[in-house]
This record gives sequence, C-alpha cells and structure tokens, in this order.
Amino acid sequence: MRRSIRRFAIMATALTLALGTVDRPALAQEEAAGEEKSEGRPWDGYFATGLFAGLALFLVGKSARR
Repeated sequence: MRRSIRRFAIMATALTLALGTVDRPALAQEEAAGEEKSEGRPWDGYFATGLFAGLALFLVGKSARR
C-alpha cells in the first residue's frame, strides 16, 4: 500500500514539474492601451492573503504539537 502511494506521489510531482516547464505564451494579460489607471482596493487582497498565511501557519504549528 505504501509503495503505491509513494509511486503516485512521485508521478504527481513529476507531472507537476513537467507542466510547469512547458513554454507557453501568457494569455491572461492584455497589452496596456495608453494611460494606466489603478482600479480596485489592493490592500484588501494583501490583508486576506496575510490572514490565510497566518491561518496556515497556525494550523501547521498546532498539528506539529500533537
């Protein structure tokens, strides 16, 4: 059982690394058309990211004590 889980983990890691090295153009961003203006509230995203990072550290630290 452990051997099959280990083999799956190795294959999943190899597949993830292989997909990460594929050379593809970035299609998610459009070219800037002239004047750039800032929209939205970026601090909300930074704050939420900090909360999630803190929660992850808390959970890892709490599970490490057991």
